Amino acid sequence: MLNYIRDTIMAPSTRSSSSSSKQTVTTKEISTAPMRGYKITDNERTRKYGIGANSLEMLLTKAKNKFPLQDLHIYLASDGFEVSDDDYLNSLPAQTLFIVAGPDAVITTDADFEFEKMRQQSPLLKVADIFYDFIEQHPEKFRRMISDYEHQKQRLVLDNSKAHLSLKDEHVEWFEGGEERFHSKEEAMAVRAQTRVRGYYYKAKEELTRNPLYRQNPKARQVINSVLEQFRYLLIGCDYFSMMFNRKCGQKHAFLQQLGQTGEEEPDAGSLPSKRLRQLIKEYTKQHSILDDWSVSLCSDLGDFYCQGAYSDNGNCCSLQHTINPYASRENLILFQVWNLDHQIELTRTILPALVANVEELVTKPQLKCSFHNKRVVDISVLEYFLEIFSLKNLKLVHIVCHEKVQRSNRSNGRLLCPDCHEYRIVQELMDLQGASQTTC
Repeated sequence: MLNYIRDTIMAPSTRSSSSSSKQTVTTKEISTAPMRGYKITDNERTRKYGIGANSLEMLLTKAKNKFPLQDLHIYLASDGFEVSDDDYLNSLPAQTLFIVAGPDAVITTDADFEFEKMRQQSPLLKVADIFYDFIEQHPEKFRRMISDYEHQKQRLVLDNSKAHLSLKDEHVEWFEGGEERFHSKEEAMAVRAQTRVRGYYYKAKEELTRNPLYRQNPKARQVINSVLEQFRYLLIGCDYFSMMFNRKCGQKHAFLQQLGQTGEEEPDAGSLPSKRLRQLIKEYTKQHSILDDWSVSLCSDLGDFYCQGAYSDNGNCCSLQHTINPYASRENLILFQVWNLDHQIELTRTILPALVANVEELVTKPQLKCSFHNKRVVDISVLEYFLEIFSLKNLKLVHIVCHEKVQRSNRSNGRLLCPDCHEYRIVQELMDLQGASQTTC
């Protein structure tokens, strides 16, 4: 995909001359391709149809008969990515569900749609909405309430006698009220870490796809879609940083060593997923140590988490010495939800605007050269942006009282890359694994 984007940016005049010959070959191939069944629906899921097609052109034509949009595009319902060529369409299984919408539509994925439907029907989630609205409208009052509660709690004798227990049948009450499907505390905490990281992905995707550059510039839209796809590959490679809250992860964050709370290293209890592509991605990221420095746990072997301090503290030490062990009790697990992963370089104010600015430079100034190798740029530094958005390189775990909501002066380290940049080559090889997985299957 990135090669296609590079060709589009760097040689727009030559592409038009070769498009007709490519179209001839594609049409010949399509004519012999077998028919496959797909499903289509609109963004609101008002209607759903089954359609047979053997090319993207046929699928678009038949979809227009069902949903007469002036400029209709096809998107995957699973993740919202646009299907733009026959090669990608043919890589998808039969009965794949597609969403038909315009080019500027913000796609509601299956997960988003189901969550919104559940939110409308669930009294519990409506209470959660009220709770979060209160936090946004009265942040200082909420912080005082939490601080007062914890001061009162410190006067009581806390029972941490079950903190070391792991399995559900050993500590039944810990799993009541939301964690019943898990077999161990470590599994539940790993999923909680993944949920937070997935939230950053959806936030980044929403902000990027709502940006005017994404909506108005087709080349920029292709670049941003490619960036989001590469983010997904990297997230698969690190298992969505599930180890952050998992006390059985042997690799501990460096600041725990300063506190003397690392304990002895133990092997990671995680296992490889069954899908071949996910396995290849994880093997590749491990082999090349792409994310090793940040694939670490934030807690001690017993499960103690320590606040890394407010942004203004300029370090990893909390002056108020906040600490919590969510493995110890159900009450602590609930309180742990108000501990935040704080972006030191701000996500929406700094990182994402810098990413968009890099994309705009890439598509509007194709003659720009890399500052390190003096060669023409072909991509943005996806790996650097990934680390700033999702990893502990830029995230600090802080108690809500230490989560300062102030504008910060630090800047993103993202930049433009040329083919000689090591980061570019690493990510390109990672994306090529999709072809390798299809070859070996």
